[in-house]
Amino acid sequence: ASFKKTFQQNVLRHGRFSGALSSFSTAPDGSSPEVAVQLDYYMSLQFAGVACALVNDVYQAKGINNLQFLPTCPVGLEASRVRSFQNAHPTTMATFGSVEQNIFTPILAKDPSLNVTAVASMFRRSPLCIASLGPLKPGDTIGAHEDTVELLQRIFPEQKVVASPRGTKNTDLLEGTYAGIQAYTTTEVPALQHILSGRGMDPESLHVEVLEDDIDGPKLGYSQMLFASNESLGSPDHRQTSTAFLEGTFEGWQHAISNPSEAIEAVSEAQKMLQLDDESNDHWHSSLTFQKEMLDRMNDHVKETFLGDRLGVLSPSRWSEATGWLLENKKDVDPMLGLDSTNLWQPKVS
Repeated sequence: ASFKKTFQQNVLRHGRFSGALSSFSTAPDGSSPEVAVQLDYYMSLQFAGVACALVNDVYQAKGINNLQFLPTCPVGLEASRVRSFQNAHPTTMATFGSVEQNIFTPILAKDPSLNVTAVASMFRRSPLCIASLGPLKPGDTIGAHEDTVELLQRIFPEQKVVASPRGTKNTDLLEGTYAGIQAYTTTEVPALQHILSGRGMDPESLHVEVLEDDIDGPKLGYSQMLFASNESLGSPDHRQTSTAFLEGTFEGWQHAISNPSEAIEAVSEAQKMLQLDDESNDHWHSSLTFQKEMLDRMNDHVKETFLGDRLGVLSPSRWSEATGWLLENKKDVDPMLGLDSTNLWQPKVS
């Protein structure tokens, strides 16, 4: 209840979320926002740290009084939306986006003019997996998001990977439309296990093939990676604002890890206030048990990003390894392509 009251008071006092539905709208007072954010999905528990920072007014405490969240965009367009917004609002101090490295790196390699840079990450590794009701056989069809069809076809050459609606993926699997579906161990997997349990079936009968194990196989790099327009890393005032946003975000994650019940409530409030929960899909389960399990899995991924004195740190060695794998068919690839070389969000050296 205290979260809800604080959040509503902040919105009424500052009005800083009222422009959240228009991609290129100006801030409520007619000026450009100090910081704009393009999430790669609807507000949900995968952004619990962001929600906690909003509800607890952490961003404002960091000096960000005008923060604008942009509408969710079609998959794969996050970097272009960040670039478009920054171009349209040159006085915006920092424009951020979130995306998987396995999406970001190939897109930036194709279009360096996007002028965006990876600065931090909420997850160290990708929870991407394939879920099926049994081992996949040669010739089976896998339903995937349109921006990962090529990637998954490379990993599963004996199966046929096709673009499919992401809002009905669990139903498509359970009804046999596809033998397997693109899923995430943090979201669709626990939802499917709850559904199977509710049908009197063994939830452990769900076959889950995790795509990256840190040993061999695909190197997908970071997930829920935070990138910014290059302008955000330029002058000292831009860098100060960008650092403030990252500090607020990872302080929010620290709160989500320490207070999961409050984080669940914060996400619910952020959904209502930002109106970024519009997708109707079947990969949630309407139970508090599911929400807690999902958040626990998210928090475990976030904890893995801790290095030195902070969460969210990008490792150059891990980044370059993933870049090499993702772009292995391209010549003269810079292994540090897209990685911040200015050390905006690196641990302090003692």
